[in-house]
Amino acid sequence: MADDRQRYQMTASGDEIAQLRAVVQDFLRSNLPMSAVRTAGEKGTFDTRAWRSLSDSLGLTGIGIPEELGGAGHSFRELGVVLEEFGAALAPVPLLSSAVAAAAVLAGDEGEPRAALLPGLAGGRTIAAPWFGAGLVVTGEGLVHGRAGHVPDGAHADVFVLAATDPGSPDDEMLLVVDADTSGVSVQALNALDPTRPIAAVRFDGAASTVLGRGAALMERARTVQQAAVACEQVGGAARCLEMIVDYAKTRHQFGAPIGSFQAVKHRCADMLVELEAARSIAYHLRDSLADGDGEPGSAAAAAAWCSETYVHIAQETIQLHGGIGFTWEHDAHLHVRRARSDQLLYGTPRDHRRTLADLMGL
Repeated sequence: MADDRQRYQMTASGDEIAQLRAVVQDFLRSNLPMSAVRTAGEKGTFDTRAWRSLSDSLGLTGIGIPEELGGAGHSFRELGVVLEEFGAALAPVPLLSSAVAAAAVLAGDEGEPRAALLPGLAGGRTIAAPWFGAGLVVTGEGLVHGRAGHVPDGAHADVFVLAATDPGSPDDEMLLVVDADTSGVSVQALNALDPTRPIAAVRFDGAASTVLGRGAALMERARTVQQAAVACEQVGGAARCLEMIVDYAKTRHQFGAPIGSFQAVKHRCADMLVELEAARSIAYHLRDSLADGDGEPGSAAAAAAWCSETYVHIAQETIQLHGGIGFTWEHDAHLHVRRARSDQLLYGTPRDHRRTLADLMGL
């Protein structure tokens, strides 16, 4: 399965993408094996050593940020590849959050606030947590009020990149940045279903903010990037689960034969591969369109719905097809089920995304 996937990417994305993928895979194997993932999950934090290494040695924290702002100067295509592999490894680092926040900031207005924020994100010195949901308002003095109910990596964020509205003109959404240590910000860590991705509730009671941009188009872009990033992670996680199933089916014997030779197991694996390839195609289309400066909300909604359900289904099948060992806490399948279920609800449910897609299509 791994060899087949590598050949697929060599054909679909070219040698440079394949080389980037190989470098990221080597880094994750060396720095974030499943033992490190479990340790971070038990502590309810992220792996700070690996975070420093991926920023200092590989520059992955700034892969989607222009070189003049301290980053590596790559597009969302390369960022999507990195997120896919980090999703496969369940990497307990805040790369998704900081990458989404950086992409949203880049879509905002050029100027001093953007120039001041992005170099820290690119170097991994600053951790950002985005929140593009409803419920936050800003007064004329730039003070943010409201509650963000579930913010991934919010408990250890240095800054929050937020969507908010002005009560005087609620149709005018704006993108804001708020320092975590600013007066009026209170953060409460929550019990998370996925131990590898801490969740927090953040309350803003008149917290000072800086405007990064305004308008519905900006926030639409930010949400599209957010959904694309999660979809790439989900494809990586689903692919890793299917690899685990196939490897186990080759080695687990019953009645004197590997269970992978049984027709029922073959059919289930084939069905999952079809689902995965469809999810991969949807996510890659969205990823590449964002890299080319497009990225339609309809494509984002389709990817968010399909990729999340594909990951959940394949993760659950991983437990079922591993039999008794799959139900033990020691098996990695449990962590993938938790990540899949958590991601499915992270920024809206599949039903929400289908409703968005239907509205865009005028149905």
